[in-house]
Amino acid sequence: MFTQVQKGICLVFLSSSVLGMSSSVYANDVPLKAEMKVFQVDAGKKNKKELKATDQVKPKDVLEYRVDYSNVSSNSLKNLKLNLPLPEFVTYTGQSAPKDTYASLDGKSFAKAPLTRIENGKKVNVPLREYRALQWNVNELKPKQKISVSAQVRVNASE
Repeated sequence: MFTQVQKGICLVFLSSSVLGMSSSVYANDVPLKAEMKVFQVDAGKKNKKELKATDQVKPKDVLEYRVDYSNVSSNSLKNLKLNLPLPEFVTYTGQSAPKDTYASLDGKSFAKAPLTRIENGKKVNVPLREYRALQWNVNELKPKQKISVSAQVRVNASE
């Protein structure tokens, strides 16, 4: 079974460029530009990771979602929250950059990863398959400055 990656790209791109900003966005002037790319991770010889552009994947493939953000305005953008929704057909692997990552189970409430909860009176890590979004907080993005965020996911097996 092959899954079109494009479904996930649309969700990620819209959320990161529209919903992920806490700074002011003006009606006809969007100061933050986002470009999403999806790569298939090929762990080749000698543990060297290779990224290949792809538009179709199969279960258990590892993908890297990468979003490049650019401040295209003449003003600094402050207190940005860059969100990366995770489609239901993938599981986050725990690998992301920058490392200071926040995660969410519902795409609304975020906490520093790894997420934890109390089960039977004990604090346990929330399984990565339950993560539905990641977030990176950026204090300031100066005019013309760029930042990239990325996360690796595994395509879930068909049920």
